Amino acid sequence: MLSKILILVLIAFAASEDMNENAHYIYNFFRARGWTSQSICGMLGNMQGESGIIADIDEAGGGGGYGLVQWTPKSNLVNWANAYGLDYHTVDTQCQRIQWELENHEQYYATHDFPLSFYEFTQSTSDASYLAQAFIRNYERPADPDQPNRWAWATNWYNILAGG
Repeated sequence: MLSKILILVLIAFAASEDMNENAHYIYNFFRARGWTSQSICGMLGNMQGESGIIADIDEAGGGGGYGLVQWTPKSNLVNWANAYGLDYHTVDTQCQRIQWELENHEQYYATHDFPLSFYEFTQSTSDASYLAQAFIRNYERPADPDQPNRWAWATNWYNILAGG
């Protein structure tokens, strides 16, 4: 029994470490492409809610989503990655997919409440909490977009990664 508990603790610790390592990688990836710290952290707050910022993860409950932002269906990511000769399981490939979506006007759609285009989102210096709300409504579009944990997580990532 003790060994099972130890294994569970080690798995939880490893997942936590992956989340932090992945968040740093994602932050650096998008900063190098001109995104603001606030926009990246707004996206990270949503990634934490979607996947725990873990790339190789299926949607809990079998909903069909996969990856950092839970692409649904999973084939949206897999087919794209295969077409470019990339490994869809990786953080790097999934970041490349998001950048591709930006450049090809895919997935992100401005709404009445958050009228930012995807490009405007990436350049915004509004606070990370506001941008997390824009990302959930314009990119993720879940049935329930009122998820204040994501706004708090976005602010937390901003404080950690950008020294906010």
